[in-house]
Amino acid sequence: MRSLIDPLRNLGLTEYEAKVFIALARHGSGTATDIHMFSGIPRPAVYGVLKKLAERGIIEVQHTKPMRYKCLPPEEAIEKIKKDFEQETELALGKLNEIYSSEENILQKEIVWTINGLKNISDRMIQVVCSAGSEIIIEAPHPTFRNLERVYPVVEKHYDQLVKELNRKIGEGVKVRMIVYSMDEFKDIAALIPGAELKLYSVKSERFRKGGAILVDGSEVLIDLRKDSGQREELTAIWSTGKEFVLFVKHLLEAEWEVSDVPGFSPKKE
Repeated sequence: MRSLIDPLRNLGLTEYEAKVFIALARHGSGTATDIHMFSGIPRPAVYGVLKKLAERGIIEVQHTKPMRYKCLPPEEAIEKIKKDFEQETELALGKLNEIYSSEENILQKEIVWTINGLKNISDRMIQVVCSAGSEIIIEAPHPTFRNLERVYPVVEKHYDQLVKELNRKIGEGVKVRMIVYSMDEFKDIAALIPGAELKLYSVKSERFRKGGAILVDGSEVLIDLRKDSGQREELTAIWSTGKEFVLFVKHLLEAEWEVSDVPGFSPKKE
């Protein structure tokens, strides 16, 4: 019986309600005393359970003395339970959306999340790019990727996928702007992603080359930071959709874009 009780409970019935319904389905109909005997639930609980099942419309009450109870055909009863479950789900979803969109939760959205590990960060970079609808701004798109391939073989696959997704987004009409830190990188990206707008930001200090940022639609940002650790580099990223934080990063990237240059050169063929 347990294999049948659990699915009914998942549809919203209590264990006692499921046992009573199964007993009626097996025996067709019965009095409260019969149902107590058939189902094995305590007699004092039988009447309350029968009342709830009748209110749900999945059993019928025959007003005889004593009263008898009969379940609907299983197909009709389950369909009724499913509809009730769907209605309750929609109601719960509506209430949760109200809570999620409340002013209190908007403040909570300012939280900045930390992501650790190369694979997790690379996966999130691709997710962020795929979510873009209008514009992507990228700062220093991982020289990082090119340099780390020697140590982390998995990086090449992620890099290729990132390039593919950026080209796909450009094909869909998404504007892609990139700020890069070296001429070699500028040439590589120009050849791999010809539809992107590129600018070169010349920096002399290596401390500015330790990471990058991806800003999508002015509403989501991912910033990755690299830290040398022996022969390997540890990667940590911060991700946020917080309005104030994203706006702050956007101002920084736009300022960097304005002071960057477009060098003249002929893109190399690959």
